[in-house]
Amino acid sequence: MFKRATQRELQAFVEQETAKAQMQSTIHEFTNRCWESCVTSTKSNQLDSKETQCLQNCVGRFIDTSVFIVKRLQTNNNF
Repeated sequence: MFKRATQRELQAFVEQETAKAQMQSTIHEFTNRCWESCVTSTKSNQLDSKETQCLQNCVGRFIDTSVFIVKRLQTNNNF
């Protein structure tokens, strides 16, 4: 059996890795959503100005929403 300190370290490691995996999954999801919503043409190897602006707005909204949710969850956990 593992010592109690080793078990806590292992648990913390698993939680960190789980959080990383969830974040990567979320980033992948919003990347796909923003790409599908914003990139309308693949004729060029560069994004046009509308696509660039759309992607910036989409990512910005995602980040703002994520920050809002995290703050709300933290607030709810404090009560």
